[in-house]
Amino acid sequence: MERGSECRVRLVDGLDAFRAAVEELLATVYSYNARLRGTGYYLKPLHRVYKRDPETGALVVYEYYGRYWWRLERRGGRLRWRYAGREPPPGVPEPPRHPLEGMAAKIEGSDVELECRWYEELARSGLLRGVRVERVH
Repeated sequence: MERGSECRVRLVDGLDAFRAAVEELLATVYSYNARLRGTGYYLKPLHRVYKRDPETGALVVYEYYGRYWWRLERRGGRLRWRYAGREPPPGVPEPPRHPLEGMAAKIEGSDVELECRWYEELARSGLLRGVRVERVH
């Protein structure tokens, strides 16, 4: 995750509230996949990258929110997922608006770090009420 001069906050012990807010906001994206049945495509609204902190050995998860298209293919009797890109494949219905497109979050244990503008977007859902927030940068 790139660090610039933008405002960043940490949601202290806020992982559960963060996940609940994200799930609520992405409900339309997930339900869109039901309309894709039979096309062989799937719209994945987030990508996770897992890394170990070299100093502490702790697992750090980076989540990137966007539109990631995947195609389900059958090879030798096995189902395989193949990345199809960031643009909608031809012939699929128009995807819904992705309310978190462009958001990136860094998760360490039960803490979540993200840009202030995304925190404000999630806070509007009311699901982050009671979560302690610290300014990081």
